[in-house]
Amino acid sequence: MVLVMFPQYPLPDSCAELSPRYAVVFIGGFCDVVFGVMARLGDEFGGFLPGVPFVKAYYHWDGDGAGVFWDCSSRILSDIQLFRERYPSLPLVIVGHSYGGSCALHLCHSLSSSSAPIALVTNDPVARRQSPRRPNSVDWWANCFLSEGGGVLDVVPRIGGRWGFCSQADVNLDFSGYAYDSSGKLFSHDRPAPMFFENPDSSLGGLFDATAQWLKRVLE
Repeated sequence: MVLVMFPQYPLPDSCAELSPRYAVVFIGGFCDVVFGVMARLGDEFGGFLPGVPFVKAYYHWDGDGAGVFWDCSSRILSDIQLFRERYPSLPLVIVGHSYGGSCALHLCHSLSSSSAPIALVTNDPVARRQSPRRPNSVDWWANCFLSEGGGVLDVVPRIGGRWGFCSQADVNLDFSGYAYDSSGKLFSHDRPAPMFFENPDSSLGGLFDATAQWLKRVLE
């Protein structure tokens, strides 16, 4: 058995040549360094708006800090703060899955408000050590969660403290673990991509579409 460790890639030091219009930060869950479900989503992500240049980054839930003992996301926070200082006008979208979702909210509580808007996207967030209180720095928040089912592995987010419906979010999408995604597989906590791109109500867009619409309004 080969143990695969999914590497992080931080926000770039310089992106002047790319002339990006926005930045996206993906944050994986507790075991994403091994399973890489958000790492793969970040790698394959082609942007929210066709033809609009952007930059992206991917981090493990604690940025390789000591977060297994306490909420330690100082590396991610320092990278984001430095990036916002260098590019103060770029909108920022922070997408976190599982414990990475609560880490993303934790980071946003540490970021100051600025002229560049921030969108927070939480994908079935998990944590018992903090509550889903809306950060002042966040201009728009979209959240999704698995409300039932999920199979045997769903015991992990249940023990960890799944947030579920977040009353202070602008968007909440409720997924059933007994429903099938477009590929014919059941929605589950350990497969965040379907819950990012799809919607339980097929007549509406998912987190991706909702974020794209928010970003389009911001960039107009």
